[in-house]
Amino acid sequence: MPRQPLYPHEPKRKTPLYPHQPKGTVMPQTMPDAEPVPARYNHLAGWFDMPQTIAGAEPVPRRLQHLITWVDEPLPDIAFMPAVEASPGEGKVEALLKKLEAGVETIHQSDNFRLFLTTMSKFRDYSFGNQILIMLQKPGATHVAGFVAWKELGRWVKKGEAGIAILAPVFLPRQECTQCGAKIPKGARFCPGCGTETSEDPDIASPRYFRTVYVFDISQTDGEPLPEFDVPTLTGAMNTDLWHKTLALMQKQGVRVGFEPQPHQAPGIKGYYRQPAEIWVRPEEPPAQQLKTLLHEAAHHYSASVFRIPRADAETIAESAAYVIGAHYGFDTGVRSFPYVALWSRDKKVLKANLKSIQDVSTRILEGLEGG
Repeated sequence: MPRQPLYPHEPKRKTPLYPHQPKGTVMPQTMPDAEPVPARYNHLAGWFDMPQTIAGAEPVPRRLQHLITWVDEPLPDIAFMPAVEASPGEGKVEALLKKLEAGVETIHQSDNFRLFLTTMSKFRDYSFGNQILIMLQKPGATHVAGFVAWKELGRWVKKGEAGIAILAPVFLPRQECTQCGAKIPKGARFCPGCGTETSEDPDIASPRYFRTVYVFDISQTDGEPLPEFDVPTLTGAMNTDLWHKTLALMQKQGVRVGFEPQPHQAPGIKGYYRQPAEIWVRPEEPPAQQLKTLLHEAAHHYSASVFRIPRADAETIAESAAYVIGAHYGFDTGVRSFPYVALWSRDKKVLKANLKSIQDVSTRILEGLEGG
């Protein structure tokens, strides 16, 4: 059985939060530097409206090669960033962190994101034992909730569906104050009623009994669709200079980087970092996505193995650092990084609390990339 990665990344591909132009729609030519083709060369237009790698492509005749400059710079599928302006006394990393904060906060403030978080909050985190029970009874389960919870979400359990049996803990009644009889909150040192010092009985806080309850997977229900939130895959070109520099830096760090196919990994997993020194990047992804994943996993290495930063906010730090490093080289990952960070730092305080760690990791990697 293969080892599980330390930091699996499995964002789901769903309906985009900000959908692009519908397929089949002709986009207007709004490029400020675009020029019309002179009328005497209109018959040549068909030579340049398709990539030159299709079957039957023909070379441009020598007498017309002076026209190549009009078309030899194809537009990349992703945007490359303009220079980031830093305020006086402010470093470029700090300026990029401000841009990151602003991008994530915009998502936090969107109605769609708030609706998504409200919905996700209704799905409980189940204990390890109950996760096993769910997997054994319904291996493909994705979103599990009780009968009433599904009704609150505008969905209902289909007739004839069998529930998934799990165990719910039953706790003893809360301890009462011996002086005034008030209920003692869990972990409290003093009675909230009379102030008498108390000691909590550990048996009170531990489950003494369990009962069987039933939950249902979303596939067993019908009704209103759940709101979705998209973390899109980057497409198109990569920054090859940054790619080679990052690979060289990882080799210097003693980190093995692999690109071999791993069909057993879920399709949504773009890559992983496994301690002490192993990175895997899914080779089937577009070049831009592979570079972003490599930066993300490199940040995990520095976060976990160099700075020894606690794992709690590892994803927020790694994706934020990947954005800063990419942006420093003009490689814009914001379309993926902003929603990714927003999901992992649902409270904006999480991002703010980790800015120092993000800056430390980003700066150390940039120093390594630049030979520092």
